[in-house]
Amino acid sequence: MTSICPESSVKTCQLLPAHLECLAERYRILAPSRCRLALLDLRLLPPLIEQPGALAPLLAPDEREIFQRFRYPKRQVEWLGGRVAAKYCLHRLLAAEALPCTWQRYSILADTHGRPCLEHVPADCPGAIVSISHSHGYAAALACRTGSCGVDIQQLTPKLAGVAERFASGEELALIDSELAPLTRLGLIWAAKEAVKKCLLPDHPSFFGRIRLTRLEQDQKTSGWRAQCRIAQPKPMAATVHLAEVDGHLLACATGDAHA
Repeated sequence: MTSICPESSVKTCQLLPAHLECLAERYRILAPSRCRLALLDLRLLPPLIEQPGALAPLLAPDEREIFQRFRYPKRQVEWLGGRVAAKYCLHRLLAAEALPCTWQRYSILADTHGRPCLEHVPADCPGAIVSISHSHGYAAALACRTGSCGVDIQQLTPKLAGVAERFASGEELALIDSELAPLTRLGLIWAAKEAVKKCLLPDHPSFFGRIRLTRLEQDQKTSGWRAQCRIAQPKPMAATVHLAEVDGHLLACATGDAHA
């Protein structure tokens, strides 16, 4: 794999390429063929942040300006982790098409709805759709050149049980193997709906009631699960979600059809 860092800075982030490559290959099967997935252990980032100039090859100038505004280390690490994961996705996606992708030339900024979007894309660099998620120690990203995609990573915590009535119906829970742990059953519904929301309803802040899980089955190919979701409003839509358990988290990748 080509280094993501210029020669002068390669020592400051030499662990990132190998780490990202390893996890990307491990969970690559969750992503549709036209997408690229990345997963990042956020524990790698604090030592990197402390090294002067280490972020220059990773972030565009406007991204570095935003990063400097964060006062809390947790927020710094989560925000940076999302950008690193997303840019790694772009690197893999565009390299497959022999297209240019220099990390510091791309800006991934939030739009008016908080959705990550590519900004100030150079004329010789193609655009893409990106989705970012983070949860308790991990950041995940999914990128595609056409269509729509959404990613979610959710730690399995007791908090899910406390808000279960907000996102999981009895009918949906009945679709899931009752032998699975209760938090896993809830986490599958939560992560699937979050990924579908990012994929098909990015402009709608309230979405749990709009998305319905209609099928969930074990996927022998991925050693995880495959879910089908439908949306009735604002127009009929459908999505397929691939899920897997990752170190006490559920990782979900969704692609959808806005004309179902």
